[in-house]
Amino acid sequence: MSSTTMSAPQHSSTFSLLTLLIFIVVLVGGLFFVKPLWDDVSNLSLGRDDKLQQQEQLTAQLQGLQQIQQNMNQSSEVSQQTALDSIPQRFEQDKLITDLTSISKANDVILNSVNFSVSALSTDRVKRASVNANLTGDLAGLVGFLKGVESNPRKIQVKNISVQTGTTDTGIARVNFNINMETYYLDRI
Repeated sequence: MSSTTMSAPQHSSTFSLLTLLIFIVVLVGGLFFVKPLWDDVSNLSLGRDDKLQQQEQLTAQLQGLQQIQQNMNQSSEVSQQTALDSIPQRFEQDKLITDLTSISKANDVILNSVNFSVSALSTDRVKRASVNANLTGDLAGLVGFLKGVESNPRKIQVKNISVQTGTTDTGIARVNFNINMETYYLDRI
């Protein structure tokens, strides 16, 4: 009898030990399979936080643009057209040459040449173009030309003027002007 009573606790102890060992193996195995999934969830959570932050920034930018559009819609068509004329969608060099020619004729100066230098690869939305003009006339014509450039609907900024004076064979004072200007356009040529 004593051998039967000892066998039952020993069998129970072995069963408990075996159960504990199986539990540990299942726990370690579960951690082995769950850990990579847990890491993926953590990474996705961080990615989601970044995307939410980007969404907030883009939403704020969209609201700003909608406010600008609303302000533009409330302004008159004349002021909208004036804004588009001052900084056109494209470079429109033919229109710029026409404007400079008209201004020079109106102020009795001769437009000898016009050179353009477009700054490519700029990351700004508003691009710049350098305009060099060579004119011949008198000082009053130069002042009139500069006033004409200033009152032109297209935004043109005079950067530099160089002046050479001289006289013609008939004794008339003539002045040669080299004017460096800058004009602006949006992102398409």
